[in-house]
Amino acid sequence: MKQKKLPNKRHKGLFIYCTECKKYFTYTNKNVKGKDGNTTKKEPECGLTESRLSSCKVLDKHRYKSRIHVPGNNKRIVSRTHDANTYPEAVVQAIDFENEFTLDLKLNGRSDKGTKRYYLFDCQIQYIDFLQNIGVPDHQKVQRSEKHIKEIQKSLLLFNEALTNNKVNKKMTVIDRITDDHVGFYHTYLLKEKKYSSKTYNNKIAVLRSFFKWCIEKFDLNIYNPFEKVRARAVVVKKDTITQQEFKKLLEIISPENGHTTTGITQVKTRNRYKPYLKDAIELALHTGGRREEVVDLTWNMITESNDEPIYITVRNLKIERQKGEGFNENVAPKIIPVTKSLKKLLYRMGYENKKGKDEYLISPDRSKTSTYALMDNLSKGFSHFYKQLGTGRDLQLKSLRKTYLTYLSAALSGDTKSLSSHTTDEVLQKHYIDEKIVSKAVKELNIFNS
Repeated sequence: MKQKKLPNKRHKGLFIYCTECKKYFTYTNKNVKGKDGNTTKKEPECGLTESRLSSCKVLDKHRYKSRIHVPGNNKRIVSRTHDANTYPEAVVQAIDFENEFTLDLKLNGRSDKGTKRYYLFDCQIQYIDFLQNIGVPDHQKVQRSEKHIKEIQKSLLLFNEALTNNKVNKKMTVIDRITDDHVGFYHTYLLKEKKYSSKTYNNKIAVLRSFFKWCIEKFDLNIYNPFEKVRARAVVVKKDTITQQEFKKLLEIISPENGHTTTGITQVKTRNRYKPYLKDAIELALHTGGRREEVVDLTWNMITESNDEPIYITVRNLKIERQKGEGFNENVAPKIIPVTKSLKKLLYRMGYENKKGKDEYLISPDRSKTSTYALMDNLSKGFSHFYKQLGTGRDLQLKSLRKTYLTYLSAALSGDTKSLSSHTTDEVLQKHYIDEKIVSKAVKELNIFNS
């Protein structure tokens, strides 16, 4: 991360602000003449370590920030955090902020002597900082994935686009002036302009609801959450499972020759979706019912034996652990994956006799040149790529294997599936995973597709 810099004669009201030590900096280095007449370079000190600013270890937490004194009140200021990475960009954004503020005062005909004003765009930047644990006390920090944060950023951006399309300036809109009209703009934009499905619509609305809830609590706003009144749209849950014939054909066509594909529009890239471990990973996904991360992170020493035979696999419940947060997830019960007839055959074929008890991954044991995330991505995209080649007319994704597994398991265990799958209730399973069309095909001793 490059250091943000300020010249000695900086733009008035523009600072570098560190969200870690909460200190404002008016310069990054300057020449100082000593008593002996010699000139030396001077840097400001970090508010935490008192070391030179250029040696700060959290340069990614530095922000350009503008502060403007409110006319008629020397103690009142308004501020805006800029998303600029360079000084010239920051100056342009600072001038825009000053012009917008001046115009706002003129239009409202008052000097804003009342409560502090929190601008929508500024609040959004602070919210993303909060999600990234920037300036958050240690006891309140929650680890969130980069993908999750990007999805939230996208939803906030869509809200801003909806406002802009309706001639609302996101940078001059005060957070406590957001009304049902603004929510209506967003509602229409998601459904008519973006044509999102009901499920995606509900997710985008939920992000904004959470954002406003955070703003109300963070800034102690005396307003209601404008997104509380938005009703969730009905979602048709697809319970598509993969058939035995489809699964057999899928495994047969997985090869380097069939893996070629192109991505991109302006910059077309050719790549191969085939991976040497793809077949084993797909079979493990079916016969364990595991999510992507659970499948690629399986190790041989997770398997418990009885009478020299594998009987179950113990897997950390990562989803619940992350929901509870670090420091609160020590007692989360693990997931138990029974070693069924079909899974047992697969494990032995993959080398169980020689591998059992070893702290070694079942899939791609050498992780020196790859990562869990890369394996997960290859698994889901590889499945979709090869399944499309079957030409079934259906758009199945990797999660259909989990649905297939849980459908068979639910029938075999007569409603006790939640004790193994870690779902809270059978109702959740029934709604999202159980495909009634094949329940009658389940057998007492689970052996999916007679593998």
